[in-house]
Amino acid sequence: MEKEWSVITHFVLNTGLGGAPDGGKFQRSPLKKFVLPLLAIVVLFALSAGAANASQAPDMPGEFPKFSSRGLNDDIVTHAIFADKKLTVLNIWTTWCPPCLEEMPDLGRLGRSMPEGSQLAGIILDAEDSETADQAKNILAKAQADFLQILPVEDMSPVLGKVLAIPTTIFVNSQGKIIGTPLVGSRSEEDYRAEIEKILKSMP
Repeated sequence: MEKEWSVITHFVLNTGLGGAPDGGKFQRSPLKKFVLPLLAIVVLFALSAGAANASQAPDMPGEFPKFSSRGLNDDIVTHAIFADKKLTVLNIWTTWCPPCLEEMPDLGRLGRSMPEGSQLAGIILDAEDSETADQAKNILAKAQADFLQILPVEDMSPVLGKVLAIPTTIFVNSQGKIIGTPLVGSRSEEDYRAEIEKILKSMP
């Protein structure tokens, strides 16, 4: 069963717009300057639309924008990574998302044995400071997930601004075009592998 954590829920619980239910505690994560306005827009859109369905696949733009960022280990990462393989699987997640953490061991196993012609990368939506980056490193180490992790930058906002729930996984071809249907919610290694192989078979 797929699980997802609504970005709207986290925004409300962690920006003073609401409180944790039943006295529960939620980890607070400061957001990058460009991410916070995006989430604000998401909340306003959802409220005006009568609360958007987080499980519905987002309507992504036709291509992933050009970007220059850094990896979790401070290495430079750009949109040129897409040219390395026929298909890039991009998993968008945060350190505070329970379904993201639950699926990370599956992603780790997937990343160690990707179908031919594909590669796996992650975008850590909340890794905007050293403390959160260290937390992400610990999560990945525990899950034995050593695939590439990318820090979000403003250039990515046309895509990240479409994300209403996490994890969300999108598929990008070697020309930077977003293809297939985004997967919203956690999946097993087998589910991801089947989807990747299906997309690869459909590609010219």
